[in-house]
Amino acid sequence: MGFGGSVSAMLASLRQNKCERVSRFEKPNTHKSKTDISLKFKKLSEKELVKAKAEIKRKSELHKRKTMLYTLIALIILAVIVYWLFLDSGRPLV
Repeated sequence: MGFGGSVSAMLASLRQNKCERVSRFEKPNTHKSKTDISLKFKKLSEKELVKAKAEIKRKSELHKRKTMLYTLIALIILAVIVYWLFLDSGRPLV
């Protein structure tokens, strides 16, 4: 009656699951970094904050416009290629 090791693997797994283990998140942190880096952020006044937000918004709008322009150009090129390959040759698309 050869189970090929599947039954023994099942029994070993059940035996391992019985013992109580400490979760990775319950262990104390044993890994310490060699350099303890603390981040320091520059504080902005209200005026500078409004200016920074406006700059971020302007850059975002510019990026969106460029993306739309490149997409439109790519679609036009694709349409020209499809027209040139299929419709101009006299063969049907299907």
